[in-house]
Amino acid sequence: MRNKSSRKRICGWLSIRFTLMFVQLMKTTHLGYMLSACFLLLACSESKHKKVEFDALPLESIKSTVLTIDTLPCNTFFSNPTSIHVLNDSLLFTFDDNRGDKMCHIININQGHIVKSFGEWGKARGEFLYPQGASLFADSLCYIYDFQSRNNVCFSLSNILQGEPGVKDVFTMEDINQEEPRAHRFYKVYPLSQERFIGFGNHPENRIQIFNKSKLLNTYSDFPILDETEENNWSIWGNMACFGVSPDEKHIVITTKIGAAFEILSLNGNQITHSTIRGFYKPEYSIAQGARPTCVIASPNTILGFNALYVTNDEFYTVLVGPDKRYNELLKFNFKGECTHRFCFPDFVKRIKCLTIRNGILWGFIENAKTNEINLIKSKI
Repeated sequence: MRNKSSRKRICGWLSIRFTLMFVQLMKTTHLGYMLSACFLLLACSESKHKKVEFDALPLESIKSTVLTIDTLPCNTFFSNPTSIHVLNDSLLFTFDDNRGDKMCHIININQGHIVKSFGEWGKARGEFLYPQGASLFADSLCYIYDFQSRNNVCFSLSNILQGEPGVKDVFTMEDINQEEPRAHRFYKVYPLSQERFIGFGNHPENRIQIFNKSKLLNTYSDFPILDETEENNWSIWGNMACFGVSPDEKHIVITTKIGAAFEILSLNGNQITHSTIRGFYKPEYSIAQGARPTCVIASPNTILGFNALYVTNDEFYTVLVGPDKRYNELLKFNFKGECTHRFCFPDFVKRIKCLTIRNGILWGFIENAKTNEINLIKSKI
């Protein structure tokens, strides 16, 4: 297998050869000028975003705020909440894949109890073998993708709250028409407007898909490179990453849980283009041999990266996770990739599992370092 440096040397040699050919063409025709300029522009744009350069965050120079946290009831009910959404002034929705019976829960935040629970394990219609978290659409429809069965299941929260059957629709990725076979193993699926969906996978030839219930609309397969000597960078950007889409469907944000890198993509209808990429802490990890997909093992001596991603129309929030002193920092970035604010949590917040922000209020699930419980919290932000 050729390493990255060999590829660079070959690409450099080819660039010189092509340039000399274009120079000869330029002597006889104006077309040469045009082709040469186009070639150079494409070469620059192609290589610009491939390699992630790591520069430590200047945290001391970023404006900082210490958050005042309120803990709410339902402390001991949850074990691994991975997503949280605000439905209205009195209801929250969360997904917890470690619950024994049901994985989705609607919480009354005023009275502190579970209003409804749904989403069962099994092989029947609307049941799950290996669910990959829940996404909310228009505050009333919940979509859950199952990694094992490749089913997308839609629940109506309005029906569930009224005591009616919750499963509204089920469709499988195997029924989607496409020009050539592609992997449909996703780690997250988000519903978009006009009955479209965006799936984030972990396949070298199929990183992101946009599809509807009948056909594949677009595929984006470019992976950034974190390490010049490592061929399996796609593993860190796949199953070791967080994904988010802005509500206006203009931006895609992908953050790594190793190395604290992120990539911002632009979304225009069904077209996905690269916008910017940044890295802050050089990752230390090893690759388990023989595993497929490749198993990434993080080093305990490095800052691990970003977690609990939340994307708005104007910016995105992500938690910097790593050594103890870094557990309690929520960072806000603009879509230029600039960190504009730090929000520091109290010491009892050991790890932020998931969060959301609505009307200036942060809601989230955290691991409490003092009690070892999973707490539901809120804070002005």
